[in-house]
Amino acid sequence: MILRKPYAFFIKYFKLLHTIIAVFVAFLLYRSFTLYNFFRVYVDDYSTALNDMAPRSLLNIYSFLMVLGVIILIIVLLSVMIYKNKPKKLYIYSLIVYVAVIVLYGITQPVLRDISASLLDMRFASALRDFFMIALILQAVSFVLYIVRATGFDIKQFDFGTDLQKLDIDEKDSEEIEVALEFDKNKVNRQIRYNFRQLKYIYGEHKLVINTAMVILLILIGFNIYFNISIYTAYYDQGESFSASGVVMNIKDTYLTQEDPLGNKLTDNMVVVVKMDIKKQGGVNKTLNTGLATLRIGNNSYGQNNDYAKELYDLGTPYTNQELGVEFQNYILAFVVPKEEANKKMVLKFNDDVSYVKGEIGAKDIMVNLDPINLSGSKDVKAVNLKETLSLEDSILGNSSLTINSFEINDTFKINYKFAYGTDKYVDSIEYLTPTATGTYFKTLMKINADFNLDKNVNISSVTTFADFLNSFATINYKLNGVWTSQKINTQNIKPRVNQSSSSYYVEVPRDVKNATEINFSLKIRNNVYKYILK
Repeated sequence: MILRKPYAFFIKYFKLLHTIIAVFVAFLLYRSFTLYNFFRVYVDDYSTALNDMAPRSLLNIYSFLMVLGVIILIIVLLSVMIYKNKPKKLYIYSLIVYVAVIVLYGITQPVLRDISASLLDMRFASALRDFFMIALILQAVSFVLYIVRATGFDIKQFDFGTDLQKLDIDEKDSEEIEVALEFDKNKVNRQIRYNFRQLKYIYGEHKLVINTAMVILLILIGFNIYFNISIYTAYYDQGESFSASGVVMNIKDTYLTQEDPLGNKLTDNMVVVVKMDIKKQGGVNKTLNTGLATLRIGNNSYGQNNDYAKELYDLGTPYTNQELGVEFQNYILAFVVPKEEANKKMVLKFNDDVSYVKGEIGAKDIMVNLDPINLSGSKDVKAVNLKETLSLEDSILGNSSLTINSFEINDTFKINYKFAYGTDKYVDSIEYLTPTATGTYFKTLMKINADFNLDKNVNISSVTTFADFLNSFATINYKLNGVWTSQKINTQNIKPRVNQSSSSYYVEVPRDVKNATEINFSLKIRNNVYKYILK
């Protein structure tokens, strides 16, 4: 096969090639500056960087192609300089710089792809910022030198602008050469065996040094694995407490749902609700940076969605930057994921933005294995009779329970009380309770004597009393003339002015309940349905 030596061509267009490289380097300088600026802003205020700087657009395939093009051109020019025995330090320097740049781009590209869903560790972000600052300085030096070469300035032993003849272009640079493509398999095998024997001899002569180096290397690798698994990444199961970023957390429960508390469909996707106990460490004011928490399913990451968390008030109080106290408080975070991902293994990833506290090393990534409960569908109805205790332990209300001891239905209830009109002076008084006249049906009153015990670990802002419980979950069902009718409970309109027994409650019910042959409360708490039979 006959080829022509390329040196004359490259020498002839020497300045043009340097001009092309200078243009490429200028583009890469700009790209490196934008990346440096992004990570600089990210370290100071990550939310501003994510919202204002479109991280995914900062690095694309064209940037990689541009670096690759520069590397190829540098290799070409380096080969010319070696062949003509000319100074080659600039090209060696540039080759090292841009190999490092393409490696840096390769590390950064997946980070920018996932950074909107998973918060980047601040130490790593700071390191990337510093690396891009160094890359800027190194590339700026290359840019200046390539401009000099492209414009033809005479610097020391170079005079490209006035005398390219110094490169000794002659006919030999364009002559044809014959290239023989032959492959001697036996020769290659002999060379491999020879090299292997040489390695054995070297190992035999320096066995102690080599073995010591290998042991040290294995120890270093072991420590690196240990730090990455046991220190830099910590693993916990749901229900275990851990410390991170100045707070103590415990992921108590995880739920899957598509519905709001009233049974209305929120989304075609699935909402993952993470219920957590959290408190601050130490006496300083502290809030939780929810941007540090992401839900990981396989290789996908999902950020928390506060709008959906507010819709799921029956599962807990959404965390909206509340000040944390020294005692545990219960909040929820919500994550929206595709429905097909809901049955896969889920991990809550929490980035610890405090690496060292009082000299003690902290975990960089905290991974909590989640065990979600699916709240879709309905379980079998659990029924109890009057005066029996209804346990709600299999519902979102935990160890809560309800016992209705008695009930009474009347159009008017008379409440006797003593009215205070002076110091130690009282007069017997009476308050009459009647149903309101508003609404679309005739009403009467039901007085309920009940013991309601709400699990102290349940933190649902909408449910703190028995009246809240009825308003949130209860429907009264009654049978009259063989026909069943249902009506949602509302206790908010009936509020006695005087203090009553803590176990007495008044609710408005349809007037037909007085003549009903059967009465019960239906309690729908997400996918759990309970029936409390009164009559």
